[in-house]
Amino acid sequence: MKTTILSLALVMVAGITGQMTSCEEQPAKTLPTDPVEIELTLKQREVVASTNRFAFDLFKPVVAGEEAGTNIMISPFSITSALSMTLNGAADGTFDAVKSALRYDGQTLEEINETYRRLDTEMVPVDERVVMEIANSIWAENNFPVKKEFTDALREWYLAEARNFDVSDPRSVDIINGWIEEKTHDRIQKMLSSLDRDLVMLLINAVYFNGKWKHQFDKKLTTGRPFHLTPGNPVNVPVMYQKQKFSVSRPGGVTLVELPYGQGNYSMVVALPEAGTSPAEIVTGLDAGRWEAWMEGLSYGQTEVELYMPKFKYEYKRKLNDDLISLGMGPAFAPGTADFSRISDVEVFISFVLHQAFIENKEEGTEAAAATVIGFTRTSLPPEPEVIDINRPFLWFIRETTTGTIVFMGLLADPEEA
Repeated sequence: MKTTILSLALVMVAGITGQMTSCEEQPAKTLPTDPVEIELTLKQREVVASTNRFAFDLFKPVVAGEEAGTNIMISPFSITSALSMTLNGAADGTFDAVKSALRYDGQTLEEINETYRRLDTEMVPVDERVVMEIANSIWAENNFPVKKEFTDALREWYLAEARNFDVSDPRSVDIINGWIEEKTHDRIQKMLSSLDRDLVMLLINAVYFNGKWKHQFDKKLTTGRPFHLTPGNPVNVPVMYQKQKFSVSRPGGVTLVELPYGQGNYSMVVALPEAGTSPAEIVTGLDAGRWEAWMEGLSYGQTEVELYMPKFKYEYKRKLNDDLISLGMGPAFAPGTADFSRISDVEVFISFVLHQAFIENKEEGTEAAAATVIGFTRTSLPPEPEVIDINRPFLWFIRETTTGTIVFMGLLADPEEA
């Protein structure tokens, strides 16, 4: 018996030792060093091309609508995600207006939905060195009847959470803001300040990005250097430095340099206008065609560069109603004209599209977040409650309602003496 136990113990020890050896011998996981292709169909690539056209068409009025010297930032992906969800609830002329404003000229709703489902599921895990998170939600007021087909579509194609809120509860705004804060790692805070009493539904998209540079900057090389706010108006700011090979291109009047994150699926493209030209001037002539030409110029190879780049951190918030109306979405914002009958039998219109974004650029990489909130309001508002002010002598009666028996009755002439 002792021999058997000893033999069994030796076998167990040998097995454990073998497992430990096996674990130790396993090679470390090799991560890709080049971008991993996310495969899209031809139609899905057309949808992406359309969203890029929309991005530049929207960026122009946003930039033009701000004062010179303002830091500006939007997430076209967040905005188009939220508006594409909206498209699932629009009908007739409103559907056509939203679809046209988003530059979805030749694509069907199914193709648009399929593309976002593909992007949402494939862009998140593509690079383990990059944190990319996408979240969508639909918030319906407790008394607002939303069609099941609409909710099901957003759940299926946009992986949207379905939530309810009580517009009369002051805690609701904190709950909704809390969802946004959680999904953006607290980078987008207090996005909504209040909820109007006639608000019935919100569609929300949130995006969070945290990417490590493929070639990180050495903090010891970050020094104060001049940054020219305007010609002849320099200020001293922290500037990062590195000597590395990057893709560089110099199309007319602009220097482009591309800084990859992780394995290269994500990158930052910096466009530096030549001296004497403002970024806003470049934006006026920038469209999807010019952007594609820029990207082609960056694909020709890399060159060694001594790169100086300022650290920066800022946030930006803007109501996009006027910008979207200028792109043709007017009918969706018009009470009595907007047709969102695929959302509910109750008539609603878009009352606001609010966008907020954050970015921090530093030696290790870039952290960015954005959220888009689309608010829907009833076209026919519930009537204001009738005000009855019992401020003079009155009669009162207490009765049994089924028999009509008057049990008590009286007259109040002076409440002070009651």
